[in-house]
Amino acid sequence: MTSVEMENEFLIHYDKITNFDAPGYESDEISRFLTQAQERLILHIVNPRGNKYVTGIEVTEKRRKDLSELHRDGTGVISVNQTGSKADGTFFDLPTDFLYTLQEEATISSTDPCYDGATGVEVKPVTHDLYIKNRKNPHKKPYGELIWRMDFSRDTIGTGPKRHELITDAATTVTTYSFRYLRRPQPIISDTSIIEGLAGPLDCELDTIMHRAIIDEAVAIATGITSPELWQLGRQEASLSE
Repeated sequence: MTSVEMENEFLIHYDKITNFDAPGYESDEISRFLTQAQERLILHIVNPRGNKYVTGIEVTEKRRKDLSELHRDGTGVISVNQTGSKADGTFFDLPTDFLYTLQEEATISSTDPCYDGATGVEVKPVTHDLYIKNRKNPHKKPYGELIWRMDFSRDTIGTGPKRHELITDAATTVTTYSFRYLRRPQPIISDTSIIEGLAGPLDCELDTIMHRAIIDEAVAIATGITSPELWQLGRQEASLSE
């Protein structure tokens, strides 16, 4: 569906639920509801505890298809600002539309000839607690076939790119950090409004199978504002669409 078609379906469902007895919404407000609903559904798909089946983003084929249009390949760029990085870590800037990592690996150079030039080296996400506990453990710390990855703040809060910190052993240098990631979708805008710095009209980028789920969630958001009692009833009857 186009964004205009999604707006029209929103109005049909909203009027039906409220029996035409609630305040109407303008196109720019509906666009914001649709964009907010899109974001909520993505977060529920990514978070296994956020949906009724307690399944993650790639556990079922349906979930893989739901967000497949947002999959992208990317390459990290060594951050100009390395302030705060660990002695064995390097900050890498991520693409500006980066949302979540799906898969990651690296190409390295090493003073150890067994690993020098290795490609497809595993990059493993770890917590800061695990880093502290195991950085000196010879059996668990990074080596030529394993790199740790920790999350870190943007260089410039709110405007700079997101960053990852890659942790290696002393012999290893990451020459290429590559990954497949879930990118942030553009807002859904049915008119010429500006949302998140982008001007409409803009259609939904997700697979068409997600469009009605987004509309339903947008209607729930709008109903929760204008008719809280109807919103509570609807939430008791059904959880977010899968």
